[in-house]
Order: sequence, then C-alpha cells, then structure tokens
Amino acid sequence: MTAKASVGQAVSPVPSQSLHFCRRLLAWMVAVTAAFAAFHAGSVRAADPDPNLKAVQAVCGRCHTIAVFLKQTRSWDRWNDVFADMTQRGANGTDEQLAQVTAFFLENLTLVNVNSSPADELAGVLGVSDEVAQDIIARREQQPFANLAQLRAVPGVDSEKLEQRKSRILF
Repeated sequence: MTAKASVGQAVSPVPSQSLHFCRRLLAWMVAVTAAFAAFHAGSVRAADPDPNLKAVQAVCGRCHTIAVFLKQTRSWDRWNDVFADMTQRGANGTDEQLAQVTAFFLENLTLVNVNSSPADELAGVLGVSDEVAQDIIARREQQPFANLAQLRAVPGVDSEKLEQRKSRILF
C-alpha cells in the first residue's frame, strides 16, 4: 500500500501486519548475515595457520584472488619479477605487510636449490637461521648435497620443515 501526500497532508500509517512482517524479515536477515560472517571467520581462521597469509590477502587480493598463485612454485628471482610487475600495476602495502608477503612467499611458494642458492634464500625457504644457511653453503662448497638426508645432517636444520617443504627443495 503506497500513500502519497503533498505538503500539509497526512499520510496513512503502514498497516501493523506489514510493519510486523518487515521487522521479522529484517531480524532474520541480520541473523543470517551474522551467522554467515561467524562461520566464514571461523573457517578462515581454522584453515589459516600462517599469520603472513593475511598480509598476502591484503596486498595481493586487492586486484585478484590469491588462488591465482597459491599452487605455483617459482624461483625467488622469478617471484621478484612478479613482484616488480605487480608493483608497477599498483600493488602496495605497508613495510610490515610487504615483509610478511616476502616471508610467506619464501616459506611457502619458493623453490630453492641447496647447491646454488644464496644464504638469504636458503634461510627463508628452509626455515633456518642465517648462521645455519652459511653452514649449508660451507658444506656444499666441499661436497654438493645429493638428497634430503644429507641436508638433515647439518646441525640446525629442522627435519619437520624439510619434510613439509621437500617438494620445493632442489639439489
């Protein structure tokens, strides 16, 4: 029921049944929205143990979904080419976000060759300290690594991290 009024005329009130229905519909919509938001937030938290992923979503997700690259592994040089391209296209973030994006890509999406990669890449991809990365370089200069077992033998290398990242470790 629509009522038009000109200046000075009274408008007939909305019937109480319609008003009651609108209120119930609005309450239902708010409840469904709140339930969906709570479910979505819970599912993202449960599937997102990496705190750096939030920064990746903030920086990279402005232009495209992160699904575009989450299953792609590349060398660090190639990722840097991608970062340069995205920066020219307008990608940006705070210094903290960019540091988190860097950590995420090193820890999750970067290939590393144990026998040729520089110390910073070894440290980031293998999850070792700079000192352990230097120890890996010293060892490979004497004899190149041939497998994960040899890499595990270096003090300070976390076997669990190697197991998680073995598909991205080259020899």
